[in-house]
Amino acid sequence: MISIRHLNKTYHFKTGDVHALRDVSLEIQQGEIFGVVGYSGAGKSTMVRCINLLERPNSGYVSVDGNVLLQTETDEGKAQALKFISDRELNRVRKQIGMIFQHFNLLDRSTVYENIAYPLRYSGKSKAEIRARVLELLELVDLRDKINAYPSQLSGGQKQRVAIARALANNPKVLLSDEATSALDPEATEAVLELLKKLNRELGLTIVLITHEMSVIKSICDRVAVMEDGRVVEEGETYDIFVSPKTKVAKKFVDSISNFGHLEELIQRRSEILPEGENGKLLQLTFVRDSIGETMISHISKTFQISVDIMLADVELLPQGPLGKMVVAILGAEKAIGEAIDYMREKKIKVEVI
Repeated sequence: MISIRHLNKTYHFKTGDVHALRDVSLEIQQGEIFGVVGYSGAGKSTMVRCINLLERPNSGYVSVDGNVLLQTETDEGKAQALKFISDRELNRVRKQIGMIFQHFNLLDRSTVYENIAYPLRYSGKSKAEIRARVLELLELVDLRDKINAYPSQLSGGQKQRVAIARALANNPKVLLSDEATSALDPEATEAVLELLKKLNRELGLTIVLITHEMSVIKSICDRVAVMEDGRVVEEGETYDIFVSPKTKVAKKFVDSISNFGHLEELIQRRSEILPEGENGKLLQLTFVRDSIGETMISHISKTFQISVDIMLADVELLPQGPLGKMVVAILGAEKAIGEAIDYMREKKIKVEVI
């Protein structure tokens, strides 16, 4: 559906160059919700704005639903040349790409109806057809009673629903969401995310979601890319990233929404947990999907005659299934501890000795 290859973007300022994107490549499949997470300045917003050419890259390749928007051509012995789609074709393709923003970008002096109707004014549709489409969209985002309200009369969540309805006016195949929940309170954020899941499910909409909040990724995304310093440093199924983040920045994001943000503090207090002179280990256990952590802890404690104390525990409920993590202090005979670890690994529990 969306193919991005070797994308580069550099901004030139008097104070120096800023490399916003460095050789970014992503493949986003039709009908999936794909998240891009990173801290401020990571390049995620620049990347998503390159998908519809609101930002023009310096080099690379972008195609959306089979339409090539730009590509870098290299002739043997000649310099690279960047070829963009024509403006006429770009306007056609952009109708298939809706976009919503952090600050809504609504017309303050226009009603909800007028805001949603705005993209349809030059579509060749009659007034009756436009009204029918606006009413259909208002039902979809559950704002039929706000048809004549102005943005100043709406809550933040309602404003974002209007922005989503407007983005869907031309029946796009792709919806780009650039930090669309960052300005909302938790309740409004949850409502907007539920709406996006509904649109993905009922309309088959492909959604690219830019955020710096890992809780948003956890709630809605099928796959995720982690960006840092203009690069994609990690990419994969959301569940797999939560189970085993491979980069420091991805681990920091995962830990930010769990008790495992306190892991370093726990490690520093190791001597208090495992008294000197006693045989023991500090373990991090990861239970995927149907594994039941507490049952396993009780079982190995009785079976191998060891003491197991839970120091930290956390359960994440992801769309792909539950994920449990624990840090335990295990005390007992060295042989028994080794046998218990082997047993847990046989049961597909990930065991890391801290």
